[in-house]
Amino acid sequence: MAIQDKTIPPIFITRKSKILADLSTPEEQYSDASPKGSVDEGIRDLIHDINVLPGLVTTSSCAGRISVFLEGRKNSDSSEGVPEGSEQRQFVASGGKGAGRWLYVSHEPLDLEGLDAGAGRKRSLHEVFGLVPGDGKPPSVDKKGRRQAPRLVRFHFEPMILHIMTATLHHAQPVLSAATTSGFRESGLQGLRCLDSEKGPSPVVAVRSAGLALESVIGYCEDSSSNEGNGLGGNEPVVKSLVSEEYLQMLVAMSNERFSVNTERKERFRTALLNGCSDNESTGSKPKGKSKPPGWEDSETRKERMRAEGLMRKKMLESQVTHNNGQGSDHEYDYGIPASLDT
Repeated sequence: MAIQDKTIPPIFITRKSKILADLSTPEEQYSDASPKGSVDEGIRDLIHDINVLPGLVTTSSCAGRISVFLEGRKNSDSSEGVPEGSEQRQFVASGGKGAGRWLYVSHEPLDLEGLDAGAGRKRSLHEVFGLVPGDGKPPSVDKKGRRQAPRLVRFHFEPMILHIMTATLHHAQPVLSAATTSGFRESGLQGLRCLDSEKGPSPVVAVRSAGLALESVIGYCEDSSSNEGNGLGGNEPVVKSLVSEEYLQMLVAMSNERFSVNTERKERFRTALLNGCSDNESTGSKPKGKSKPPGWEDSETRKERMRAEGLMRKKMLESQVTHNNGQGSDHEYDYGIPASLDT
């Protein structure tokens, strides 16, 4: 027989209920700690499919993204107070989410043909990313350490990442199997602390793939004396490009291709996980026949459903725009439903 709810520890049921209650918040009131502040449209269906399965619940997610990030500066990185003759850091160490500033973030491919600036002019990627074209020369560094190290600007493509809390290690097994067989080879347990919880273990599986990731340094920012500390206050610093417009176009084209591969892997993971969970038994053996969980769809049925829903939403939006034009209303409508936290 398939996994039954009675095999799921009560503490997991409590944790899952709390997470799903938070995710049921209306979208206009929902917010999380990600740069976007809400759930990615491209992963909502997958999150829903996971969260209806017994013994599984998502804790954070990202559908994949293109980003341009300006590193921040910590006070400890300042050259002030460094003894003469000691080793001086030439570049600022890359900070975490709290150190720096996002210049651009997109969870969808970037349309190079759609960069319309109006009046028949196309926006350059330098404009989109907030960069000032430079001469291609790297920043100069005072060898005596009298100048603050420049902060770098990094272009990233990051593939899908999911964190899935599981009721037991038995429930984690089909998640790991589906992840590794669908291309997310760096997947694994997030850490062992989740197994040592005083309230009961709830293993967390990180579904991820480093092979699709892309990173390139594309610019830098040298802070003036008025921008000390984290380098983000006072006068706005000038962010200079180190690369050409054609190089940025190449990075975007490569990232758009990786978005396609990322989508294919995401669909393979979804199918493998649903099949694995339907086959999994508490005894560890597979049943003779395959039963699908409630709401399961094959890829063709899902494509048709999503296409029909998209057409319906388009008609509803067009109808609303027509109504607003006639009535003078300024209301906006968003038909998306938040499904998980975004990283």
